[in-house]
Amino acid sequence: MEEAVRVPCDTFELEGRLSHSPNASLAVVVCHPHPKMGGDMHSPPVDWVRRALASRGAAVLRFNFRGTGASGGKHGGGHAEIEDVAAALRFLAGHAPRARLALVGYSFGALVAARAAALREDLFALGLIAPPLAMTRLPPLSARLFPAGLCAVAGTRDDFCPVEALQAWAAKSGATVELLSDEDHFLAGARDRLERIFGSWLDPDAA
Repeated sequence: MEEAVRVPCDTFELEGRLSHSPNASLAVVVCHPHPKMGGDMHSPPVDWVRRALASRGAAVLRFNFRGTGASGGKHGGGHAEIEDVAAALRFLAGHAPRARLALVGYSFGALVAARAAALREDLFALGLIAPPLAMTRLPPLSARLFPAGLCAVAGTRDDFCPVEALQAWAAKSGATVELLSDEDHFLAGARDRLERIFGSWLDPDAA
């Protein structure tokens, strides 16, 4: 079950929804696509990943970035939102203090998640779904910093996340690349594959 929560951030609060398991071994924040293009915490890939992880016993927090939905503040172009991610991780860690922290982002959320992860060394895993590499660059990251891995996912027909650009970035970072055949940026038919990819973070043999 999810509950509505308010996440303290700067001088305002972010709207969120928390799936909480008292015995969770993994706690995951999931970040949504661009709010100026209709993205929010209810975007289907965000909800699919949330469901896959929560159904396996993870604590999961999805939230609306500043200026989105009932969140306070104003849209910050992908930079001020780094603090939103930090606030969400602090909030989730407070609700699951024994769990390992992980982060997933989709599209704009993947860009912000990568920027936030580049400033930390405490994340168990990082998943980047369809980062918008046709328009911007991801920061340099190293898969060695993430015990359960650094995973980058994109559809083979995604014009916003060209496969060649994603593979080039992954080769430098050591990330694992998961290509979803015949999917575009909206990943309409990728629910089962996304659930498999991110559900694996809770496998018994995960690092």
